[in-house]
Amino acid sequence: MMKTEEGTTVELGPAKEVPHSDDITIPTASPKKEKKKLQFHMANKVKIIPTNRQGQLNTGFLATLPGVLKIAEIVLSSIAFILAICADRRTTTAAFTEHISFGCVFVVTGLLLGYVIFPHLTLKDEATREGLIVVELLFYGINTVLNFISIWLMVHLSASWGTDGRGAAIMTAVICVALTVLFAIETVLKLKAWRGENEPQSVVEAGNAQA
Repeated sequence: MMKTEEGTTVELGPAKEVPHSDDITIPTASPKKEKKKLQFHMANKVKIIPTNRQGQLNTGFLATLPGVLKIAEIVLSSIAFILAICADRRTTTAAFTEHISFGCVFVVTGLLLGYVIFPHLTLKDEATREGLIVVELLFYGINTVLNFISIWLMVHLSASWGTDGRGAAIMTAVICVALTVLFAIETVLKLKAWRGENEPQSVVEAGNAQA
């Protein structure tokens, strides 16, 4: 109740509490949506080695015919490389044989390590095997021709009287003959393997079978 100067009374309602600035709660900001980070799982990577073949070395490949041929090619190419340098490095014929033999050592060593370290390349049911067969077929076919040319170049070099290392040139020609034979064998083997991979498989349906 409140009395004025004129004597009238005025009724006031219940007192309301005025909120202080300290009591006002500021609404929290809406949580931002977290950006989804792309998770790169190892399983999503391209598998170079199948899971069931990881951690294995195919050392048994060294005892197979392709493995033995590759080891022989590496040894003979290394000897041809050294002899070509000893023959007469200044001539074009010796330089040609030198470069060819060094390339053979480098590539064949890589192929041999690939078969041993990546064992799935030797499996017939792997789809990636056909690609390696084509690469080897082209490599061995080209190097068969190049080593055959090296034979006649080194024979020509050994026949010239001005050559200092005639004996080395003759030995290089003999080794190039052996390399030509080895590369020719590898070419035939890879050609047969490539044809075997691409032979159409005949499917026999049971419904077409006649009694």
